[in-house]
Amino acid sequence: MWMLLILLAVAPIVFMALKIDQLGKVQNRLKVQLRFAEQQSVQLEHLAFWLAEEQSQQLLAKVHQAGRTQSKAPVWYLHTELLCKAIPVLCKEQANHSTLPRQAVAKFLKQQDQLSFNEMENFIRHHPVLTEFWQSNTLTSYLKLCHRAVEMLQDYQPAHSDRLAG
Repeated sequence: MWMLLILLAVAPIVFMALKIDQLGKVQNRLKVQLRFAEQQSVQLEHLAFWLAEEQSQQLLAKVHQAGRTQSKAPVWYLHTELLCKAIPVLCKEQANHSTLPRQAVAKFLKQQDQLSFNEMENFIRHHPVLTEFWQSNTLTSYLKLCHRAVEMLQDYQPAHSDRLAG
């Protein structure tokens, strides 16, 4: 009888010890998975930064090519160039600080000290095809805005400069 009582008293302790051991193994497995996920996250972040830099360089090459082929560059040439230069900065700001594109562009422009944020916004608002992307305020829409601004620059005809200047 005493043996049965001891067995009944020890059984829950043994069961809890086995459960604790099992939970420890699960915790260790989850720690390994977390470290692996963190490593992948860092790799993806580096890849995203590299892609942002590449995208920026490709668009800037188009901007500079358009500037060389035109006899008179539009007033908003600098605006387009700065939008493209801001791509990597914007990507890093979003990844590190969850900064929205407009905030990142404002910070970038302040650092560049070539154009005010208000001048950039006026340029964008002057062109309805850019305004929609700007209002979305996402990284994807910002990239589309940059592409469209570069296309506008490539399509620029000096005869229309008075109407297009912003």
